[in-house]
Amino acid sequence: MTEPTLSIVIPTIHRAPLLAQCLESVQETVQVGHEVICVTIADDEDTQDLLASHPTVKNIIDPVRTGFVRAANHGFRASRGTFIVQLNDDCQLMPYAIENALHMLRARAHRDVGQLAFFHDSPVQRNIQQEIHVDGVRYVVCHVRGLCFANFGLSTRRLYESLGFYDEQFWMYGADPDFSLRIWHDAGLRVLPCPGALVRHHEWVDERSEDERAAQRDDNRKLFEKWDLSVPSDLAMTPSVVG
Repeated sequence: MTEPTLSIVIPTIHRAPLLAQCLESVQETVQVGHEVICVTIADDEDTQDLLASHPTVKNIIDPVRTGFVRAANHGFRASRGTFIVQLNDDCQLMPYAIENALHMLRARAHRDVGQLAFFHDSPVQRNIQQEIHVDGVRYVVCHVRGLCFANFGLSTRRLYESLGFYDEQFWMYGADPDFSLRIWHDAGLRVLPCPGALVRHHEWVDERSEDERAAQRDDNRKLFEKWDLSVPSDLAMTPSVVG
């Protein structure tokens, strides 16, 4: 089979209505050859029913919940695209986001760039690398100690493989800044914001997200320890505010 240009990996659990919106945004906005890989759990019947109506979406079914990071890695390892983008189930791609990011990453001037960070709408005020306003909506890209990281980003599958995908010591919240830091430090490549790549991130708060607050604080501690960062006094921060 011909390899697609892009693999879009979406870990999801018990959010079928939000996932439906996410998949619709992919269908409406992505113009390059691509595959969509959802990683689900067996007892999530609503999501299984939804994906049964999307036969082109590859559905990787885990028997039990193993956490966001391991689910994402299942999708990454199954991907066939030259490039990879990971989305959350409560995200929607804005028009031309993928094409703009691909064009920027392929530019000769960006041969030393390993990842492009998509701008996403967020209420965070700390550690903002850049922000832009489009149609009255504020979109941001954040940083860790001055180094840009991607909550949602575009990289090559080859780079994902060389770095060993997401670090599975994290449950969810530390994996994306850690991956970007490894691109900076281990791969010796840059992470740049891509102003033409916008994502609406609803950051849906439900019973599951409330249950994960302890994991959020634990992931932040692991991130600070791994990279020898000073620990902020308040660890009850939003996932995008990592110090």
